Amino acid sequence: MPSAAQLTVTIRNVGGYVTPVEVIVTFADGTQETMHQTPAIWQVNQQLATVKISTKKKVQSVRLDGGIFVDSDKNNNGWVAK
Repeated sequence: MPSAAQLTVTIRNVGGYVTPVEVIVTFADGTQETMHQTPAIWQVNQQLATVKISTKKKVQSVRLDGGIFVDSDKNNNGWVAK
């Protein structure tokens, strides 16, 4: 059984508003996990937040979803493994 890996997702707050965000991780096996982040992630630094995720699965992609909140650029909300 593989050991747990630590995935670090760095989120830049381009628009400047302190809002919640969903971090949606898609794994190589096709399953997804959504982690809700409250506005508290911006307490230390309102421009940059880091979310740590422990997983034993291979990560295929990560996507951010701001829900009903305005996003200054939806084109920079994802990462795909190569």
